[in-house]
Amino acid sequence: MKINELQLCRKWKTIPNCLNRYGLYIFAFTIPISFIPAQLGVALAFLGWVLEGVINRRWQIYKSNVFIPIALYLTWKLITASLSINPMHSVWCVVDNEWQMLLMLMMLFSITELKTLKRILHLWLITSAIVAIYAIWQTFSGYQLHRADLLTPMGDYFRAVGFYGFYLTFAGFVMTVFIISLCLSVQNHTKYRWLYIITGILSFLAILGTFARSIWLSIIVAIPIFGFMKGKKVGSIIAALLIIVILSSLIFIPTIRERAFSIISLDENQTRLNLWRTSINIVKDFPIIGVGEDNFTTYFDKYKVEGFYDTSVHPHNDYLNILVSAGIPGFIFFLAIWFVILKNGFIVYRKSKNHFLRELSLGSALAIIAFMVGSIFQNYYGTYANCWGWWFIAGLLMSSFRLHRETNYNNL
Repeated sequence: MKINELQLCRKWKTIPNCLNRYGLYIFAFTIPISFIPAQLGVALAFLGWVLEGVINRRWQIYKSNVFIPIALYLTWKLITASLSINPMHSVWCVVDNEWQMLLMLMMLFSITELKTLKRILHLWLITSAIVAIYAIWQTFSGYQLHRADLLTPMGDYFRAVGFYGFYLTFAGFVMTVFIISLCLSVQNHTKYRWLYIITGILSFLAILGTFARSIWLSIIVAIPIFGFMKGKKVGSIIAALLIIVILSSLIFIPTIRERAFSIISLDENQTRLNLWRTSINIVKDFPIIGVGEDNFTTYFDKYKVEGFYDTSVHPHNDYLNILVSAGIPGFIFFLAIWFVILKNGFIVYRKSKNHFLRELSLGSALAIIAFMVGSIFQNYYGTYANCWGWWFIAGLLMSSFRLHRETNYNNL
């Protein structure tokens, strides 16, 4: 073979890896703004991964303990869907609702260098900071630059939605940005510290502007955990500062005070409470196999409790949603997935010698915990947009775990 032909052959063999890597870059850079290019990025990453195996005969597969609960969860959901009243529709919904975990697999299989992980994270944070600025502007102006719709008034302000179009979806996204930025900002010796600090401040203000109560509660849980992971003294200081911020907001910002007090108002939570009771009624009759994916509305009229409803599309609770669709086994397998992922994250935080991996793992674990807290009050995993967030954060965590296990980075 001639030299130029050999060089051309080598270049062709690098294309799969480039597709895979740049697909992940595209996802990270665009997911704060739009799901269309982000999904294209995942598709490119998967195509590159397949071509790497076919062309270069190098299948990038990393064995992980998380695959067992994932396999059990998906298998059980497909079984319950196939046994449901609408089997074809239900099976398709399982595929449509769960394929986002492919993103985590691509990140786990493909990210083998710390610089790649950092680049993905930084692309995500840069775009997220820009979106947070836009959201803060929305809170005070009430306008969206990318569409003609006016924003929902909230007292003297307006409910920020970023580019997502719905405040809860955006709140779930920006919550993950804040928590990860917070954890990374404590690193002393990094040239990116100001990126983390600025993004953390902007995303926190954006969270306030969403007026999303479930995410506010998630933050209230996650911040003290972050503090006490750093020690009792730090935890006490952070908890005290958090209380000061909360009290100051309640005293000096009437709109936040009214929104916060609505959390404990039964009158303002009638729909959610009635949906929970209705879901429990369904679970009582279908405790093992559930009713299948996306069949809540089919059974709603038969099992609904009397009372007010302004929506009936889902139970307003991720755990009840899974219990309804996949029964108790599906619920246990779902929790097992996140238990294993969180366990891996805290292993990296305790044992890694690399500051970046330590703080990214802690931030990712706390973001998942915050999602799980918010999921008590809202369907975050069950929302297509936010499910990308769950699995992207899981990908960051699991990639950190792999790098910690396979490499020996200096304490940088």
